[in-house]
Amino acid sequence: MTNTNHFTFTQGVNLIGGGSVNEQDINDIIKSGKNLFCADSGLNYALENNLVVSGLIGDLDSVGSQKDAPYPVLFDQSQDTNDLEKSLDAIKAKYIICYGFLGGRIDHSLASFNVISKSKQIAFLIGEEDICVVCPKHLKLHLPIGTRFALFPMDETLAKSKGLKWNLDGILLSPKGRISTSNENVEEHIEIWIDDGLALAIFPRKILPKIINQWPF
Repeated sequence: MTNTNHFTFTQGVNLIGGGSVNEQDINDIIKSGKNLFCADSGLNYALENNLVVSGLIGDLDSVGSQKDAPYPVLFDQSQDTNDLEKSLDAIKAKYIICYGFLGGRIDHSLASFNVISKSKQIAFLIGEEDICVVCPKHLKLHLPIGTRFALFPMDETLAKSKGLKWNLDGILLSPKGRISTSNENVEEHIEIWIDDGLALAIFPRKILPKIINQWPF
């Protein structure tokens, strides 16, 4: 086992956790050709599917003797952070595509939303049908008309938009008040401006490559 305290990459990487992971996730990881990191018990999925592992992160309480395998390991036994937070703190990359952190237990999914909301690392959470990522202050995208789009505020958020069926101008968004789910674009070109606050952008999973190619890294 080679110990390390961080991983640095100039391009995007994959991260797999121990939550809900399906065959599509495994296939997407393989097809992407990106370096794969495992958050604790996410290693079990990697080994079961013969995936090449670039690094292991976590308190290693769920991986048994496999923690001694020949890949870099970042051991973090803190109980104040979960495996996703440990991983986002340890990996410095252009972006991280995160599998196995949505679905299953609701409290785990909520914790994942919390982690990406406070992280400086750009992280795309992948669910069975959706992508979830922190919306930047200014987002410009070209999407097929009728693409489902949601903006969920994590605190009081003021935003403006162009090209959506229900634009956001002048509306105070709040997790306890008005939100913007089940929206869609009516123009191919959409723009979002976050004037204040923070919100999660949610898109259909099938357009992930299109989203990444246009994201303002």
